[in-house]
Amino acid sequence: MTDLDGYWRIRTVNEAQVQGYTSLRLTCTCGRLTDYPFTLLLQRRGVTRYTFLGNIRFRCKQCGGKNITIGVRSHADAPGRLTR
Repeated sequence: MTDLDGYWRIRTVNEAQVQGYTSLRLTCTCGRLTDYPFTLLLQRRGVTRYTFLGNIRFRCKQCGGKNITIGVRSHADAPGRLTR
């Protein structure tokens, strides 16, 4: 587990949203990357704004692995985003 991964595992969905982030960046050991928007995350059963990110269970669709690294992303750093 990296320091950044450990930092986000003890933060809530609300804390990430307040800091301006819009989605989780999930990285599997097989190399698959998935951006999971908070709006979809909050629709999952048992997930609220006050749920710790590290308590949400994720599984890789490619390899079935459970060892997922957690990070966050914002629209500001999305590729192809138009700036004014």
